[in-house]
Amino acid sequence: MAILNKVQRGQSISADLINNIIDSVRECQLQSVVGGFFRRGPGGTTITVPPSKGGGSAQICPFTAIATAVTTGFEVSFSIGTVNGILPSNMFTKITGVTTAARTYFYIKATSDGKAVTSALIEKDTTIRTPPIPLKDVAPAEVNILIATMATSGLIESTISCDNLNARIVPSIQEDNASYVTGERNLSQYYNWIF
Repeated sequence: MAILNKVQRGQSISADLINNIIDSVRECQLQSVVGGFFRRGPGGTTITVPPSKGGGSAQICPFTAIATAVTTGFEVSFSIGTVNGILPSNMFTKITGVTTAARTYFYIKATSDGKAVTSALIEKDTTIRTPPIPLKDVAPAEVNILIATMATSGLIESTISCDNLNARIVPSIQEDNASYVTGERNLSQYYNWIF
């Protein structure tokens, strides 16, 4: 790149000077980002490069399962993750007694006071847990979030995106209140978890 000198007051601007400015600006332009993308907006340009998935700098996602073979089957541990900022109480305890006799499901059991998550625990199961049945006008007290599965081949896979979990209780169904009294709410509300 040519070194640009400041123009002195009264100095004429030549075609060479303008061409040097244009060449310098062109050298500063980004044409592409390997593995990323540009987003141009009124406030400027944002360059987004997702984390590398290979090599020594690979990102480890929250709740990534790590299975270690032991004489009785497997011990499974998880990388650190949170549910609404709450660390599961057994986050640093290995899940033991995991075998390949049947598919194993790993859940985070989150409990709530009806408004916010109050605790979380990582659990294993060999059956799929059913979602809670919504009750009329009562927020659900707990939810089981599937975070990983282990096949009978020993292959373990994550079932959530590469983020900490954010779970909340939201109204899902409203129905007419059959025992409506003047001045009271005319609808009954049912709630569900979303994450």
